Amino acid sequence: MFSFVIFSEEPEFAAEIEKQIAASGQARAAAVISDPDQLLGALKSERPDGLFVDLGHAPHIVLDLLETLPVRLPLTLVSGPHTESSLILRAMHLGVKHFFPDELSEAELNSVLVDLVRSASPDLADSEGRVVSVMGTKGGVGATVLACQLAASLQEVGGRVALVDLNYPLGDVALHFDVDPTYTLADLARAEEELDATYLRTILKGHESGVQILAAPTLMEDAESIRSLHVERVLPILRSEFDWVIVDVSRSWNEASVQALTLSDQVLLVSLFDVPTLNHARQHKKLLEGLALNGLRTRMVGNRHSKGDAVTVSDFKRVLGSEPDALIPNDYATTAESVNQGRPIGQMARGSAIHKAYRQLAFDVYAWCGVDAPQLKPAQSIAGRFRGVFSRRS
Repeated sequence: MFSFVIFSEEPEFAAEIEKQIAASGQARAAAVISDPDQLLGALKSERPDGLFVDLGHAPHIVLDLLETLPVRLPLTLVSGPHTESSLILRAMHLGVKHFFPDELSEAELNSVLVDLVRSASPDLADSEGRVVSVMGTKGGVGATVLACQLAASLQEVGGRVALVDLNYPLGDVALHFDVDPTYTLADLARAEEELDATYLRTILKGHESGVQILAAPTLMEDAESIRSLHVERVLPILRSEFDWVIVDVSRSWNEASVQALTLSDQVLLVSLFDVPTLNHARQHKKLLEGLALNGLRTRMVGNRHSKGDAVTVSDFKRVLGSEPDALIPNDYATTAESVNQGRPIGQMARGSAIHKAYRQLAFDVYAWCGVDAPQLKPAQSIAGRFRGVFSRRS
């Protein structure tokens, strides 16, 4: 059974956490600490599987304490003010597994504990699929287009693909595929204990390309109900059901997007070739490097690239330290037509330069994630097709 050391300077809160952990049937409290000077000793003597930390009234001071402890932290859960994005980011940098609000719900804690026990069991854990998050350096760089076209390309070359729109409340993934979902991410937030693979399949919206879409909510009040807990629960389920889970994450670093990033195998950071965008890219890249948990890698994708750009690939390398890992050519007409028709570029402009670039990106993603790419038959030439017809006739 999982063992936890609980740290809180509020005895009543610590007692409640101890009670909830015991009631879950998934874990036990090995020690309850209220004195910061005793925390290191408890971690060394108890050697717990996990650490639950109440950030209390001085959250950054408590994080300072965790940061300076001369031991490797076990799996760590924290509770604190979840509306402060800088606090959430800092906690994630320290490797915190889950960030709870001040008013902790027993159902939420129990759900997280169940998932932790499940992931710790080799017989129960299923991680065949890969999660790839796509993040724009700022608005208008084409990150959603890229996420949608990448999903379609991965499906085209033989993968089973789910596409999650975390760019709420103004997510456009459903629009890009011209589908009208009956259900959205908000329905996941309302599902609570019903959330499993069977339930998830009922709320995904399929596109004729084969891509399965989990759409963003359209109402602000629905968007506010989505928490990192829901992302933490749904991505492993999708991972077990699909070869690829592509996530269009928000560039605003909200808690749900940060959780998706930490659960990703790769992050594609999308940038254009202009000075302001590269400046944003440099800042995002630095934050992502701080989240480089479990081998997470960030790949830079240069979008809308053309040889006539004032900012060159060399400039890109000078600002960001390396050349783009992938380049998507500038083809506004084809891209706009794809979006307006709600059809992937592979369906309407197959063989175009931009279709080939997205197809190559799909194979690059296979390589970056260490997955063997499918072996596709080379396209037959027109002359070859005629020879085949004549040979069959003779």
